[in-house]
This record gives sequence, structure tokens and C-alpha cells, in this order.
Amino acid sequence: MKKMLPAMAGVIFVLLVASGLSHAQMAGIYPTAVTENFYDKYLALDVRGLPDKDQAWELSRYFSSQIKTLIKTARRKQQEFIKKHPDEKPPWIEGDLFTSSFEGATSFRVGKMRVKGATREVDVLLHHVSESDKVKWTDTVILKRENKKWVIANIIFKGKWQFKTGSSLLNALK
Repeated sequence: MKKMLPAMAGVIFVLLVASGLSHAQMAGIYPTAVTENFYDKYLALDVRGLPDKDQAWELSRYFSSQIKTLIKTARRKQQEFIKKHPDEKPPWIEGDLFTSSFEGATSFRVGKMRVKGATREVDVLLHHVSESDKVKWTDTVILKRENKKWVIANIIFKGKWQFKTGSSLLNALK
């Protein structure tokens, strides 16, 4: 029976591919694929501070409804702050909201996934490389099922330095 498992997994994969599911659709099936696709998009968009409306739309397919609502609320609060205090730096204007590092990541690799009841935890090994520095750390993406697909419910920031936006994505957006 154990020898049949790899063959069965291969057959299932072939059937999924043959069914016409795109890579993006398959990402809704696998938490690690959702995580990898999110970080690919995050790096491509080069988001700094709160994502603008177009960036938020591009990233929204990966997020839970709670995170989408928090981003919209934060954007509204940011605009209100700018109107009331035009000479001051508004909240969420700079830095990286999606990793432990203020500078953000320049590359990543998806690590282990753990099952935690109805959620999945996926470790992401992140790197930030600049001319003068190389930093690496691991953050953990928490995924849950919503509308029959896996979505990011939170990102736990595990970097061990003073200047990070908070302990998690949810915390940073509140």
C-alpha cells in the first residue's frame, strides 16, 4: 500500500491538470501554493507601506475578508490623517506591512506546513539583500478556508529586531 501512495498522488495531480485547473486555481486547493503565489505577487508589486488601491486589488485574492476590510479601513484612516495633518507623516506610509523587516524581503522560500485544527501554518524563509547587508528570517503565514479556498488570515512576524511593524499583519493593520 505504501508503494502505491506516490503513484496515486501522481494520478491525482495528472487529473487536476487534465481538468483544466490553472496554477492560480490550484493555489486555492493548497495552502503552500497560496503562500508561494502571494509572495511572488508581493515581490513583483514592490509594496511599501499600505498597498495602494491597485496593489490591494492584486493582493486581495490571497487575503481573508478580515484582512481586506482592515486594509480598506487603514487606507481610509490614512487619507483622513493626510487631510487633517498635511505636514505630518501619516500611518502606514512607509516600511513593509507583510514581513518582519521594515525594508521588506527581496526573496523567499516556502518552508514547512503544519496543520493546526482548521488552519494551516506555513513557514516562509525570507531574505533581504542590499549592497551593504544580508538579512534572513522566518515568518509564519496562517491560512484558513473561506469561500471554499485557502486564504491568508494572518502573518506572524518572527524577525528578532526592534524595528518591525508589530507582531503580526493583523496587529500592524489595527
